[in-house]
Amino acid sequence: MLKRRSLLAASLLLPAQQAFATTSQRTETPWPSALLMATGRPGGVYTIYSPAWGALAQKASGVAIAYLASGGAATDILLIEQGAAQLGMTTVTVADQARTGSAAWTAGVKFESFRALFPIFPSVLQIIAAPGSGITVLSDLSNRKIGVGPDGGSGSAALPALLGSLGITPSSCVTGDYLSQIRELLAGNLDACAFIGAPPMPAIQQAAMLHRLGVIGFTPQETVRVVSSAPGWTAMTLPAGLFPNQAMPVASIGTVNFAIGAAGLSDTLVGVITTAAMRNRARLAALVPAVGSAPAQMLLGQSDMIFHPGAALALRQLGINVPAKFIES
Repeated sequence: MLKRRSLLAASLLLPAQQAFATTSQRTETPWPSALLMATGRPGGVYTIYSPAWGALAQKASGVAIAYLASGGAATDILLIEQGAAQLGMTTVTVADQARTGSAAWTAGVKFESFRALFPIFPSVLQIIAAPGSGITVLSDLSNRKIGVGPDGGSGSAALPALLGSLGITPSSCVTGDYLSQIRELLAGNLDACAFIGAPPMPAIQQAAMLHRLGVIGFTPQETVRVVSSAPGWTAMTLPAGLFPNQAMPVASIGTVNFAIGAAGLSDTLVGVITTAAMRNRARLAALVPAVGSAPAQMLLGQSDMIFHPGAALALRQLGINVPAKFIES
């Protein structure tokens, strides 16, 4: 195994040592025997993508990958910060909150122990309401009870501020697993659900097969206000036919998902893990179609993520430019 790892390390480092000299001067750390990957919750996309990426990473590196169910984007960062996980996923918007300590979930603390590995797919805000709710536009969400997905996910971390930027104050933003919140919506215990994830969110799609759900969109003015309110947001669209009975495209906003890892991981190990995912994007897109919705370079260009040196090197070797200012040991 040591011989195999040495060959893998050489294949990643030797071709680009000179190009990387200004960004990676640290001593190479030993590879662990196992890594723990934080995942999301059932009904979301992280739980589909994570084990597929983990299987590729394990096969390429020889390092065992174990999995830990988590709330999602914010929780994955917290777990890496605490040393309770070494790999995970997050969104650009939540990562910015973590680095600046600007959201309520950070309690003013700046988290600096995680690094971006590679862009994965865009996530879009998907807001649904049950028939008869009277909710047809965003402003109707004021004074309503809204399900925002798991505690520690992108929705719970980012939606209160997003809605606030539009002057919308729900009566409450309730957290819970995606599938259970859809059931609560259909039972009339929630007025709407607002989930951030790769479309179509499995939990919403499953419900839409049996129930006619209203999909709530953004006006151009609302989109501009949200995009200018915080880093990471961008205009996106839910195409017609994404959900059953959705006849028209729906304007929305979204952010980009990134794989993340602990800053202290070996450069060569991170390079192997990153390369395994990037060279198998078509295979991963068969499980999560959003992976193939945009080129990796385009997704990277929509963010200011701070990259792990090993990941940046691997991406550069694959022809994906990572500016030096976004690389930190």
